[in-house]
Amino acid sequence: MEKRYEFEGAEVRALVEESRAAGERLMTEAQRYLAAGIDLHDEAADWDGEVDHPGTGADPGLWLMNDRGVYLRSNAKTRDAGSVAYARGFRGDVQVGEELSCDYIDAALLDPVLPGDTLVVTLDERKVRLSLIRPD
Repeated sequence: MEKRYEFEGAEVRALVEESRAAGERLMTEAQRYLAAGIDLHDEAADWDGEVDHPGTGADPGLWLMNDRGVYLRSNAKTRDAGSVAYARGFRGDVQVGEELSCDYIDAALLDPVLPGDTLVVTLDERKVRLSLIRPD
């Protein structure tokens, strides 16, 4: 089932700049597994559930999260408290969907977003699609 979320362009731009300016950036859990050489899809892998990786060193980007509403946040290790961009209509303390998720979006993919734009993020089981709505 496809899910669609809209974000204010000015808020997205501010988060991208926060990530780019950061001295250190955090990895998502999936990025940590990959950096540690763990293939979670390999059924034959001998893995005890622990990841031996510091979890930093990610490229600039944003995390799409759904633990308290649906929002974007910078992956900067040190960031302003509350610096998030909530999806329109999805602000709150309620988890959206059955599972918590954190998807990484590379900052370079967000370069075309202008302050007056609306960033549209569409998700399905296999992919994240980004598109823009520009004012006339």
